[in-house]
Amino acid sequence: MTTDDDSITDPESGVSVPSKMNWLYVLAIGLGFFTTGVSWSVYNSYLPADFLPTFIVGDLQNTIIGAIMVLDNVFALFMQPWIGAHSDKTRTRWGRRMPYIMVGIPVAATFFTLIAYGWAIGSFWLMFSMITIFNIAMAFYRAPVVALMPDLVPSENRTKANGVINLMGGIGAIFAFLVASRIYKIQDPAIGVLLGVTAQQSGPVLTFLTTSVIMVISLIILFVTVKEPEVPPPDASSGEIGIIEALHQVSFAEDKSALVLLGAILMWFFGYNAIETWFTKYGNEVLGFATADASFLLNGIAIAFVVFAVPAGAIAVRAGRKNTIVVGLVIMIASLSVLWFITDYVTIILVLAVAGVGWAMVNVNSIVMVWQMLGQERLGAGTGLYYLASMSAAILGPLLSGVIFDLTSIAYLYPVSIGFFVIALLLMAGVRTGEVHHKAIVETQ
Repeated sequence: MTTDDDSITDPESGVSVPSKMNWLYVLAIGLGFFTTGVSWSVYNSYLPADFLPTFIVGDLQNTIIGAIMVLDNVFALFMQPWIGAHSDKTRTRWGRRMPYIMVGIPVAATFFTLIAYGWAIGSFWLMFSMITIFNIAMAFYRAPVVALMPDLVPSENRTKANGVINLMGGIGAIFAFLVASRIYKIQDPAIGVLLGVTAQQSGPVLTFLTTSVIMVISLIILFVTVKEPEVPPPDASSGEIGIIEALHQVSFAEDKSALVLLGAILMWFFGYNAIETWFTKYGNEVLGFATADASFLLNGIAIAFVVFAVPAGAIAVRAGRKNTIVVGLVIMIASLSVLWFITDYVTIILVLAVAGVGWAMVNVNSIVMVWQMLGQERLGAGTGLYYLASMSAAILGPLLSGVIFDLTSIAYLYPVSIGFFVIALLLMAGVRTGEVHHKAIVETQ
C-alpha cells in the first residue's frame, strides 16, 4: 500500500520504502559517507608515512606499521557487522540508524584530532590509544549510515543513489589529497601557538583538526535534513536477523552467489587497500617524491572516482551490476600493470585517473548486489556482511602486504595489488544473482 508520504509498505516485512527517490535525502546521507571518506583518506595518507615512522625504525618497520594499522581495525571487524545487523532491530524516536550516527561521528571527530596531538607531544602510546578509540567510533556508525540509503530509496534506484553516495565519499578523499596535502605543509609559528604545538607541527595538527570540524558540520546537516521511515516493532515473524544468522544463511543457501561475491569483495579490497595504505610510502621511497607530493598523486584515482561514481551507477542500470563490476576489475588490472613501468609524475596521475574509473564501476555496484541478495528487511545485515568482507581486508591487507614488502621490496606494490584483483575477477564468474529483478536468496524467518 502507499502512505501519505508517497512511500510503499512491503506487505511481508512491514518496512516502508519511498516510492520515488528523494535526491535531497540522498545528498544528505552522502554527507554521512563523506565523513568516512575524508577522515580515512587523511588517516591512511599520513599515519604510515609520517606519524608512525616517528616512533618506529628498523628492518621490520613496514611489518610493524602494517600491524599497527591493522590492530585498530580489529574493532571494526567485530563491531560493524554486528551493529549493522542490530540497527535493523533498533527502534527510537530518531529512527533505526540515526542514534548510531549521532553518537559515532562526534566521538570519531574528537579523537581524530587527538591522534595528531598524541604524535605532536611525542607519545606513541597516547597516539595509539587515540587511534583505537577513533576506530571504535567509526565502526559504531559506518554500517548504519550506509544502510540508511536503501531504507529511503527503492531497489531500482539504489545503484544510481549509491553512485551519489560514493561521489560524496570521493569528495572527502579529494579533500584529503588536494586540500589537506597543502594544509599539511604549513609551518606557521602563529598557528602553532594557537594550536599549542610547534611551527613544524602546526600543519599536520591543523590538517586533522580541520577534518574533524568538517565531520561535525556534515553530521548537523544530515540530522536536520533526513527523517527515517517508520518501521513496525520487530517480532518473531520478522525477517530481521543477526549477523551470525545472516552469514549462516548465505553460506548454506542453495545459490552461493552471496558467498562468492563476499569473497570477491575481500579480494578487491585487499588489492585496493595495498595501494591506499602504501602508495605514499612507495612514491617517496621508490619514485623519489616528497611525502605530500606522493599523497597528491592519489588525486588521480580520487577525482576520477568522484566524476565517474554516478555514471558507474547509470551504466549498471543498463549493462547490469555484475557486468559493470567485471569491466571495472579489468580496468583496474590494466591500469596497475601500466603503472608498474611509469615514473613520470604527470603520467602517473593520468593512469591513476583511469584506475579511478574502474574502481568506481566496482565499488558503486557491489554493496547494492549484497542488499539485493539479502532482501529489504535485512538491509543492516547485508551491510554488515559487506563490511565483514571489506574490514577483514582492511585488517589482513596492510599486515600481509607489509610482510611481503619486508621480504622483498615495496617496489612490488603493483604486482601484489594486481594479484588480488585477478582473484576477485575470477570469483565474479560464480555470481549469478544480485540484479534489480532478482529475488533475495535467503529465506525470511
